[in-house]
Amino acid sequence: MITSAVVSAFGSALGSFLSSSNTTNNKPSNNKRQSPSRINWVDVFSYAIHGGIINAPICHYWFEWLATNGPSSNTSSVLVDQLVVQPPLLVLMFVCLDVLRANIRASIGQFREANVVGKALSAAGPAVVDSWRFWPFAVYFTFKYLKKKHYTVALNLCSVAWTAYLAKGGGGGGDAASN
Repeated sequence: MITSAVVSAFGSALGSFLSSSNTTNNKPSNNKRQSPSRINWVDVFSYAIHGGIINAPICHYWFEWLATNGPSSNTSSVLVDQLVVQPPLLVLMFVCLDVLRANIRASIGQFREANVVGKALSAAGPAVVDSWRFWPFAVYFTFKYLKKKHYTVALNLCSVAWTAYLAKGGGGGGDAASN
């Protein structure tokens, strides 16, 4: 099932990518040659998400069910698939793609508006310094005083403390505007 989801996501994304890279800009220009349009990454990601998360499992289980419980004739199975199942799946696909596109565009807008990259870069410096103050000692004392079977638990507990520190605004992390 995971392989089917990955292949479906990749195939859907590739089809969208090829479609947007092979189209030309329809805007009139003084040049006789039209310039190729830019890749529509929102569509590429929308098709990938739909293909991997929605279409792959539905088709996987539908075709398994059709093979075991459907008509014995291949022709009848194709007719059932194309006349009964595919039309509602196409409607579902177009609804899902529109929802995905809207969400991706809204996320991109919020990402830009909130200056996410700038904030992350300014918070990274102090966080790295604090990380060097915390993690070497946490790892050293874990290795020195605990048995190997307890390493993961101990370091996960250290991670809880580290995350709480960062979330409170330590090391430049956290969202000080919301406090």
